[in-house]
Amino acid sequence: MPTSETTGHDSAPSSTSTGSASAFAPEAYVEVLTFDGTDLSGIDAVDSRIIECSFTGTDLSGAELASSRVSDCTFDAVNASTLDVSSGDWQDVTVRASRLGGVQAYGSQWSRVTFEGTKIDYLNLREARLTDVTFTDCVIGELDLASVRGTRMSFVGTRIAQLTLSRATLTRADLRGADLGQITGITGLKGTTVSTDQFLDLAPLLAAHLGISIQP
Repeated sequence: MPTSETTGHDSAPSSTSTGSASAFAPEAYVEVLTFDGTDLSGIDAVDSRIIECSFTGTDLSGAELASSRVSDCTFDAVNASTLDVSSGDWQDVTVRASRLGGVQAYGSQWSRVTFEGTKIDYLNLREARLTDVTFTDCVIGELDLASVRGTRMSFVGTRIAQLTLSRATLTRADLRGADLGQITGITGLKGTTVSTDQFLDLAPLLAAHLGISIQP
């Protein structure tokens, strides 16, 4: 298969080509490439545009993708001990069956982003703007949504050990499919939908926040 690595804005290739780590550089334009088992650890692709690419079995540990635009991309079975995608613009992105450690995504704008069957130790989305973001069958150690503005978010079959919602503004966020552990910033639940069982679990936390004494 021919190899094509794009770092300038050229016309779109007629078919997907195989890419390598050399395709990435600060302010790169990477379009319509397939990365299969590629070692992308430590790449510096700050402020890049990554369009219509697929990543399968790649190592993204230590990758620097801050302020980058990522659109119409898929990430399958990727691994990253740490990953910086802060202040990025993600549109129509799917992450499947992946293992991620610490992900810095604060200040990002995500639209139509889906995580499926993925384990994440720490996902920092502070001050992000999120629209149509879905987590399905995921395990998240710590999810930081402080000061997030989120619309239409869902967590189907997803375990979140620690959830931070301080100063979050959520609209039509559905938590009914989530297994929730510790929650910080209980007022950030405003605008969310929870199940009856979840509400009963949250009752002591809500009572403490409102100063309500519950006695038999």
